[in-house]
Amino acid sequence: MNTEHKNLAEVAALAGQIMLESHAESYRVEDTVRRILATSEMDSIDVVTNTTGLFLTLDDSNPEVDPITIVRRINHRGNHLNKIYRVNNISRALTSGRMNVDEARERLNAVNESEYTIYSIDIATILLVVAFTILGGGQLFDIIISFFIGAVVALSRIWKNFIDMNDFIFTMFTTILTAFATELFTNLLPFDISSSIVIIAALMPLYPGTAFTNGIRDTLKGDYVSGVARIADAFVIALSIALGVAIGLSLYGGVSAWMQ
Repeated sequence: MNTEHKNLAEVAALAGQIMLESHAESYRVEDTVRRILATSEMDSIDVVTNTTGLFLTLDDSNPEVDPITIVRRINHRGNHLNKIYRVNNISRALTSGRMNVDEARERLNAVNESEYTIYSIDIATILLVVAFTILGGGQLFDIIISFFIGAVVALSRIWKNFIDMNDFIFTMFTTILTAFATELFTNLLPFDISSSIVIIAALMPLYPGTAFTNGIRDTLKGDYVSGVARIADAFVIALSIALGVAIGLSLYGGVSAWMQ
């Protein structure tokens, strides 16, 4: 019996880990994990999550049943709403009896391994920058330049993987390149280019909108530790964006003055 409970706890932990890594709200993760654990019909179920960890305990008043505690460290986070949706569907099927624990584990592993290819993410990033340039009122040459600036944003991941940057340094590095390259194109090419529109559009894929929104939702739900942590995470990323743009523009100003 304890082996069955352990398998169930591991499946619940895997579901919660996938959701946290996909930027799901803490209260949503705790509710999903708790519902999965409730199928064990054990007396005591405790689940606590924050942005960097998942903690669950399964216990019973029966002295022959050993308590089970699992801790999962969350190191990587990203916006994967499709994964959250799929985990929720698996959770519903498991709790309703339409799926057993082994099938749930297999499907969760498939969800965890599924991901868009690097090239599709790069293409989506470039198109996102172009789309925001159009939305911001950019003209033809702004749109053309935004395509190349979007490529700078997308391909900066190569340096992140090469030297293992953390999110703060990566975001600042990317925005420095973005601001510098935009000003370079704007001043070298004989076209009327609105650098502010292009820079703002290029920053859109980097904005921590999901983290900030989820932080507010967690705080309003009473999950203050998780909420404050998410808001702090969003603030740090926003700070790195601001610093990166300022440094990039200053660098170009210094380079252009030196060249003159």
